[in-house]
Amino acid sequence: MRAMRQLAYGAPLVLEHVPEPVPGPGEVVVTVTRAAVNPLDVWISRGSVAAAGPLPRTGGGEGAGVTADGRRVAFRGAGLGVTRDGAYAERVAVPAAALADIPDGVSDAQAAGVGIAGVTALDVVELSGITPGSTVLVLGASGGVGSYALQLARARGARTIAQTSDASRVASLTQHADRVVVSVGDDLEEAVNHAGEQAVDVVLDGLGGAFGGPAVRLLRAGGVMVVYGASAGPSFTVTATEFYRKMARVVGYGGLGSNPAELSAKSATLLAEIASGRVAPRIAAELPLVAVNDAHLRIVERRAGGKLLLVP
Repeated sequence: MRAMRQLAYGAPLVLEHVPEPVPGPGEVVVTVTRAAVNPLDVWISRGSVAAAGPLPRTGGGEGAGVTADGRRVAFRGAGLGVTRDGAYAERVAVPAAALADIPDGVSDAQAAGVGIAGVTALDVVELSGITPGSTVLVLGASGGVGSYALQLARARGARTIAQTSDASRVASLTQHADRVVVSVGDDLEEAVNHAGEQAVDVVLDGLGGAFGGPAVRLLRAGGVMVVYGASAGPSFTVTATEFYRKMARVVGYGGLGSNPAELSAKSATLLAEIASGRVAPRIAAELPLVAVNDAHLRIVERRAGGKLLLVP
């Protein structure tokens, strides 16, 4: 079968013909219909994830497909693409505990990206303590996690402000946001204030970098910012007075610690939200399997504009 293989860290993945996967105890072979591409896959391919196992290895941490007995399933985690062969292939062996059934009315494309981006958004929203009436600023709202977070926050009764750095994405964000602002970082406070908001209760930040300091300054007294990524830069600076006078909290989320069964249950929650129509995954493109390196580059250059999927 065909698979996109990581032969060396920092090098492009290459197409190879490899043996069919052999399931171990408690595992199921899934024929992959869609493999999702995530920032995590990029960092793994660059060798920056310490837990990654030996090479060569098939990439891809999540996807959707069908089992031999006809179950349509989404899957993620359990070491896929990190310590064992992953989803960038025509078939993959997956622990049964990591499978989540795809409900009727949800396509494989919609389901393929819920396990990482969707579950991250779900965890981040819950960690932030969003309540009905909260004003929530979502940074990177057109990205994979951000688009889920924006919709989940709104489904919980929040007033939502979506940030994007690309003016061409404003129109697509207006259906899920009360306000949309265009900002490249340092101008974030000005952009939010110009949109009519002087302060926010919650910031969901997957960007970091130049956005971090202004985001903290936008928090009202008792506000909370959840940081779950750093795609715009690894650090930001705020003064002690900017932080303590408003009794703000900055909380980190790394998506670690959940076992396959817990991740599967959270994926099922997201799939139910999609089936109900409360959440609509933002799919930017469906690409052939061999286009994985282009997909990685789009993520690095922040050109994804939503979820990128590979079709084996």
